[in-house]
Amino acid sequence: MKNQQGFTLIELMIVVAIIAILAAIALPAYNNYRIRSANGACQAEAKAYINSAVAANMTPGMSAPTPKAKACSGPTTAVTTISGTTVFNPASPGDKATTCENDIGTCTLAT
Repeated sequence: MKNQQGFTLIELMIVVAIIAILAAIALPAYNNYRIRSANGACQAEAKAYINSAVAANMTPGMSAPTPKAKACSGPTTAVTTISGTTVFNPASPGDKATTCENDIGTCTLAT
């Protein structure tokens, strides 16, 4: 009697099909995770910056620092006024801007 060695072609094709199904489910979920993560990172960076800008603009003799954009692509100049809003756009692959109120430091993610 001859011993069977290795896997049959059908068994290998089933394994490849299962891996393809798992990849088809996992890749879109991973891409959505990357987008949400980029949006959240920009929102956190915007909130940290706007808090420091509000504190600096409210303190006599101080001025707000220039934002160091890492997770956000803007703004590129310091916030020098305590009125209005400032918009921070996320770096790729983010897709939702964060808007911050310059007077109170509240930031919201666009819907």
